[in-house]
Amino acid sequence: MNRKFTILVVIIGVIGITVYNFQGTTTDSEGYQEQVLEQRADKDEMFRSSEDSPLTSKQKEAFTSLSYFPIAEKYKVPGEFRRNSNQVIIKMAVTDGTQREYYIFGNVHFHLEGKELDLTVYKPVKEDDDYLFIPFYDKTSSDLTYGGGRYLEPQLLNNTTIELDFNTAYNPYCVYNYTYRCAIPPRENTLDVSILAGEKMPDFIHKAE
Repeated sequence: MNRKFTILVVIIGVIGITVYNFQGTTTDSEGYQEQVLEQRADKDEMFRSSEDSPLTSKQKEAFTSLSYFPIAEKYKVPGEFRRNSNQVIIKMAVTDGTQREYYIFGNVHFHLEGKELDLTVYKPVKEDDDYLFIPFYDKTSSDLTYGGGRYLEPQLLNNTTIELDFNTAYNPYCVYNYTYRCAIPPRENTLDVSILAGEKMPDFIHKAE
């Protein structure tokens, strides 16, 4: 009898913890999803009506919204950051055949889809000190996403941790308008996984042609 009672107490405890964790996760997820959805709505409005939009007037007529993967929190991951102690400057290729200078700010090591992955983090030489930049390719490039890669702006949480939120990964403006000059991701920033998060290949462009 005592043994059965003990087992019952343990089961109830496990269920209680599971329900608590699930509720906590759901609350956090809803708040996070609302934040990302608001960012996406703001960007759609900018593309639709702003003078800073990369779209032509004809494209704006066909535009309703950008194409996105569903929001998934598993694509918001912390990474182990190693800052580059030297002020190394590289010249990154640009779509118009020129080059643009960036500092190699450091390296981020993280886990995703059961794999250990690395990305180089850059900082534009002529930009704000807080702006970090990761241009990258993944297995969706040239298929579900733009073949020229996508961009990510990571957040430095502390000296050793960077947050990578691939739900905010975005296309360079060149995908909409070839008059823009866009940095081409170095091949070292190619991920051996499919990042099913962030912006997809736009589906409205052909409607404006």
